[in-house]
Amino acid sequence: MISRTAKPGLPASQGEISLFAVRETPDAFRKAVQVVHSKPTSPLSLLQRKLGNAWLKNAIERSADAEGWWELGIKDLAETIGFDSNNRQYLKESAEALMRIVHEWDVLASSNKRVQWKASVLFPEIEIRSDVIRYQISSQMRERMINPEIYALIDMKVVRRFRRAPSLAIWEFCVRFEKIERTTEVEWEMFRDMMLGESAEGKTYQEYKYFKSKVLNPAIAEINAESHHTIRLEESKVGKRVSRIRFVVARKVAADEHADAGLGDGVLAELGEFGVPMSEARRLLRQHDAATVKRAIDYTLRRKSDTKLAPLSNPAAYFRQTLSNNYAPITAETPKPARPRAPEKSIDIKASYLGAKVVEAEQYYGELDADDQRELIRRYNSQEQAATLRLNSKPSRTAQVSFYRWLVTDTWGEATTDELLAFAQGMLEGR
Repeated sequence: MISRTAKPGLPASQGEISLFAVRETPDAFRKAVQVVHSKPTSPLSLLQRKLGNAWLKNAIERSADAEGWWELGIKDLAETIGFDSNNRQYLKESAEALMRIVHEWDVLASSNKRVQWKASVLFPEIEIRSDVIRYQISSQMRERMINPEIYALIDMKVVRRFRRAPSLAIWEFCVRFEKIERTTEVEWEMFRDMMLGESAEGKTYQEYKYFKSKVLNPAIAEINAESHHTIRLEESKVGKRVSRIRFVVARKVAADEHADAGLGDGVLAELGEFGVPMSEARRLLRQHDAATVKRAIDYTLRRKSDTKLAPLSNPAAYFRQTLSNNYAPITAETPKPARPRAPEKSIDIKASYLGAKVVEAEQYYGELDADDQRELIRRYNSQEQAATLRLNSKPSRTAQVSFYRWLVTDTWGEATTDELLAFAQGMLEGR
């Protein structure tokens, strides 16, 4: 397969091609803090944590029947949690096991703020049929789960990415404190039991250094790589012994929001008129200062309005070249690099150049937002006359290659003589 950005277990967007990674839209629900800050008596597996999230989300979005049962099709459930295995028996066994796991709720709340109950099972009744799972929510917890006053906003598209149960649990704990940027401090033993349960699995980490190296560090790495947040561990010590821990929490998209807010809509609008996708425009504004981008826009506009030269057929490609070349005039007068000596073996420089750019085009495509990706696919299909090369529900490898070759020209324009010579020079120098 060409695309390297697809994540295993993620459902393909409707009407799109699963081989091309299309980012999912937010799929969030409000998870009551009583559950986020609970302590299970037994460890919850990654699958069980994902199942619990899917059932709570479904309960918030749909009404129960007259007897208090919610239904969710197994196929829909599998897609919601990113369960891409055919082992339905494992799915059913994990679901049934949730009926036996007791939680001590909201363990971080002070005693005078905690409600009357102390512990219960969240999903006391579960029925599994051939294609449907039916479940109930504890009567003690039901209203708080469906209409939470205090909650963490849990995005299921992020939940689907996690491959470790502690990573998911720690991420949910941190999301709750996103707005204040620091979690509450917790005794590390309490935090261990919240993440791993009070059973033997949690108690195997009697020393903090093992809990940190085996649980915390791998989870932090996965959260920082897979979620929309970055977290950093802070430790409080009594003498030389770590007694309490907390996390510093930052949302990655804050950079996007800051860039857009600081620069206004003007630059983005001008780039949009050139045909630059909005997600690419925002990325360029993060990579370059506003003045640099604006100068490249003005340079492109001057070239576009110059009636002495041939009409500019691809303003977006010209803008990209202008930005990457630091505003060097892209004309015949541009100084050309020394012509390289001929290679010993005959090499098709243009084909080699295109092959290298295809890899770059694939990376570029993967960085775009879903709407921009869909628009590129639509434009490619509209201009491709050969039906076998159009992107459909099951595109061939040849169609994928054709798409990326088209994307190279659409994004950066036809290769100039200077670019081909520079590429050849780089090949000779082993770059």
